[in-house]
Amino acid sequence: MMDTTGLTMLARRAGLGDVSCTGSEADIVRAIQRARGEETCFRTERRLSCGRVHCEWRHDCRRLVAEWMR
Repeated sequence: MMDTTGLTMLARRAGLGDVSCTGSEADIVRAIQRARGEETCFRTERRLSCGRVHCEWRHDCRRLVAEWMR
């Protein structure tokens, strides 16, 4: 997973301003997806049947994460 600084820079480029303190890394990724007009599916149940093999978030999205960390 990209660190919070990298995610914040991506968010700024997507026109979101400073989102570093607005939520979890998953929330920031979903905000970036929404700003880009993409489906906001990062680490949701939709990841289990995702067919987007070229998605930049795919590896981190499909990685197993303990429930308490979501």
